[in-house]
Amino acid sequence: MAEEKHLQEGPSMLVVKEVKMNPKSLLLKVLLPSVLSVVIIALFIISNNPPRVDNNSSWLENYTPLHSLGTGADGFWVTYPPGHPQGGQPVSHPQWVLDSLKNSCVLLVLHRTGCSWCQPQADRVIELGNKYKDSLKFYDLDLELGGDVEIKGYEAIAYDPDDSPHYIALTAIITSIDNNGSIEYCWHGWEGDMDKSDLEGWIKDAIYYYHINSGE
Repeated sequence: MAEEKHLQEGPSMLVVKEVKMNPKSLLLKVLLPSVLSVVIIALFIISNNPPRVDNNSSWLENYTPLHSLGTGADGFWVTYPPGHPQGGQPVSHPQWVLDSLKNSCVLLVLHRTGCSWCQPQADRVIELGNKYKDSLKFYDLDLELGGDVEIKGYEAIAYDPDDSPHYIALTAIITSIDNNGSIEYCWHGWEGDMDKSDLEGWIKDAIYYYHINSGE
């Protein structure tokens, strides 16, 4: 009888346990490890591939430019500035600059590899040119490269704010601006060194002006 009782209680106890197991709990128990695995994998992917933040345009929404249209050292010029032999006369923009201005503002630096005087400025411009490459066209005009780059380099001398003698590094930024209701190309140029933060301010101004005057 003891053995028979054991056989009868065994199945009945199993049945009781099965009845007490809630179907939802059972489903959760089965799926939970898989869900946790997916979440862990997703978190790993996100941590190693963070969302791309476009530093080149996110600031445009509420940006206030530092420089405006003018004729002095602190303004964008539509003509050569006072003191230049052609002061007050329009700049003859090279065709490759005009072509680039159809799509974005233009940043350029004219220098020569091995020039200890101009390399620090060239490095600053190259760094910022790469930083804002999605919002402008950048020309690294190293005369040592020869060919088309050298040709463009000598044409870029048009942006020397002082004319001859010409000193490198020569940096220039060209964009579009509202001049009394007329959208015109404007520019600013520098010979020699510039403070990096000042240069970045001019670059952001140029991007901003092109943005608002091109209907982007």
